[in-house]
Amino acid sequence: LQAASMLSVWDEQLWLPGNTTWNDLKNSVYPQREDFLYTLAIGLVMLVVRILIESFVFLPIGWLGGWVEGPLCSRMIAHLCGGFAGRTKFKRVAECAYRFTYYTCAFTAGYFVLRTEPQLTSVVDCWRNWPMHEVSPKVWWYYQIETGFYWGLLFSQLFFDIKRNDFVQMTIHHAITILLLWISWSMNMVRVGTLILFSHDAADILLEVGKLFRYAGWETALAIDFVVFFFLWTGTRLIYYPFYVVRSVIYEAPLYLHEGFSWWNLPQRPIIARVLLVMLCLLVVLHIVWTILILKIAHSFTSKGEVDDIRENESDGEDEDEKKTKK
Repeated sequence: LQAASMLSVWDEQLWLPGNTTWNDLKNSVYPQREDFLYTLAIGLVMLVVRILIESFVFLPIGWLGGWVEGPLCSRMIAHLCGGFAGRTKFKRVAECAYRFTYYTCAFTAGYFVLRTEPQLTSVVDCWRNWPMHEVSPKVWWYYQIETGFYWGLLFSQLFFDIKRNDFVQMTIHHAITILLLWISWSMNMVRVGTLILFSHDAADILLEVGKLFRYAGWETALAIDFVVFFFLWTGTRLIYYPFYVVRSVIYEAPLYLHEGFSWWNLPQRPIIARVLLVMLCLLVVLHIVWTILILKIAHSFTSKGEVDDIRENESDGEDEDEKKTKK
């Protein structure tokens, strides 16, 4: 215990197997710990880009479609000057539209980035010859942008996005995801990180487009989207992630992490790998919580014939302008 307490944050015993040092990874083909700081800057840039897209793309589309009322220029200026932190219906729609756009682009980019990577077809390749896994420039950018996106989600979730009933779960999810990405980047477990990111983006596309259908009142499209989303969610979050990715971490990774490695031998290096495992299991718990929420929505759909987002309060369905008019 005394020896463990004297370990520095970047002690090799915490992060690396016994036959590897940080000097072995001092090469640009491997992830560098300090590169993770770029993700903070990327997250802030993506927040600014999001506000600009909402103002100069989504607002004009809504105005042309007749969903946004009032002079377009004044609405755009108002959104830039703080409207992005409001509680209007457009704000809720813009949130979904931005995430839908991002997840679609990220999933598409992820496919082209990972289609030549060995881990896409064989999860065990996440561990073979670890930590000497070279990271190509396209994987480097994929990881950096995905992490930056989650920083942006965490910032907006805390400071100006609409607070829904799953605020705590979503905040925990974003924090766990960023911690996972930081740990996996620092100890060069990028391969398993890419699989988690890629598999999670798939269902999120249909989740966000379903919200857009709901706001538009397109009930038939919403019902079809919900059914497809439910099967895709089940396949990626409840089957592939826990029974392929997490299972590989628990049973296959120890064969390659370190000779005689055991998850129960807590002082055995690499120690931080156990933190990674706990975080991965916490994501499984969050997936189960959200699945219960989805099942409640499914029950509402089968009994009432409509898909309702039970995360939102009734008051969230009203535009701020409408509330002012009623007053």
